[in-house]
Amino acid sequence: MPRTRDRRLDLLKGLLIAGVVLGHFLETSGGQAPGALYSGWHHEPQRWILTFLYLFHMPLFVFLAGVTARPRRLAHRLVEMVGLYVVLQTTYVALRFGVADLSVERLLHPTYALWFLLAMGWWLIALPFVARLGAYALPAATAVAVLAVLLPYPDGDLVAWSRALCYLPFFVAGHLYGTGALRRTAETSTIVMASAAACLVTVTTVVVRTGLDPRWIRGADTAVSMGVTGPEAIAFRVLCLALATLCGACILAVVPSRLRHMEGLGRRSLAVYALHIPVVFVLQDTFQGAGVAQVEATLLALAVTVVVLRVLAHPFFDRAIRRTTSTMAQVALPPPLLQAGERVVERVKVKA
Repeated sequence: MPRTRDRRLDLLKGLLIAGVVLGHFLETSGGQAPGALYSGWHHEPQRWILTFLYLFHMPLFVFLAGVTARPRRLAHRLVEMVGLYVVLQTTYVALRFGVADLSVERLLHPTYALWFLLAMGWWLIALPFVARLGAYALPAATAVAVLAVLLPYPDGDLVAWSRALCYLPFFVAGHLYGTGALRRTAETSTIVMASAAACLVTVTTVVVRTGLDPRWIRGADTAVSMGVTGPEAIAFRVLCLALATLCGACILAVVPSRLRHMEGLGRRSLAVYALHIPVVFVLQDTFQGAGVAQVEATLLALAVTVVVLRVLAHPFFDRAIRRTTSTMAQVALPPPLLQAGERVVERVKVKA
């Protein structure tokens, strides 16, 4: 690990990827086949845990992705993310539905959590424009995220456009201000930590008790898909962005500066994110047919999370993912094309 790398960044990524994996296992632990929303959201205590996690874990994860994103070798990084998506999407569709079901339609609709890889591609494309806009980038990204909920396209899953736009402000905020935010929250007083923890509990309780539709929290739906008016959709989007910002700040205040095991997990979060999905399929089928009670199902999901994290945190998986993505990028982008891409990026970044 480079000496200049913020160890707390890796710690936070480790905690968040653990929350991502647990959340995915809990979503399928309700016992019924998924419909409009995975069945775990309709059962206790899964709904409470899922609400707590989804209030902050993806927005904060995107925020940290913005911290580490760099415009240098942007085309190379973009091909890495999209190439990894194509490989994994093809593999998981074949495993889940059979080779006969492979099609362009399937390729354009991310399987479960793979939406993040495509969204990362969109955010990387936005980086030169962020550099050009400077201090105006965050207000512009926020406006885009809010107005995107009005777009008349119900298929928000198509190439992950909806979530990419919804979470864009967090990526931009992380890129512009994330390093300073991590530094300022590295050492907080006991009173601040206790207040932040109390705020997290309070917000989770209010959201569950008021019955806020979890689809708004997940960020993939629009006014059309939710069947509400434009003003209502904007109000829900603004509310969820505000809650995510508040809860994310509380997590930054609560998380300590050192936690060695989580730091290692955070450095290998890409491999964990990409490779835990087949286990989600297996667990989903298990829950649907086993008739497991809800508390026992929650405990089982927690136990499987611990095992999966222990296995996928092994350096072998991280090296395999990174070598695969790097090789694909080198093949797809020979030096002349890479240099041309970098020149385009530099032209976009130059201020008028």
